[in-house]
Amino acid sequence: MRAYRRQRKESWEQARRRLIAETSQFLSERLDRPELAVAIPSIPAGSGRFPRSMTGAFWRRVLFE
Repeated sequence: MRAYRRQRKESWEQARRRLIAETSQFLSERLDRPELAVAIPSIPAGSGRFPRSMTGAFWRRVLFE
């Protein structure tokens, strides 16, 4: 992820193009290097719930690593 930058003045179109480019770059990198991808745990609908400890561990990795 990029380091925080000062807020910039950009038009909606500039922001849109920047977001699309950043998303494209992120997805391309993950497709080229699958070891960087985060596995999303899943279970069949209605068959149970994840323990709270698993939820916290998953989101910490996704949001802060």
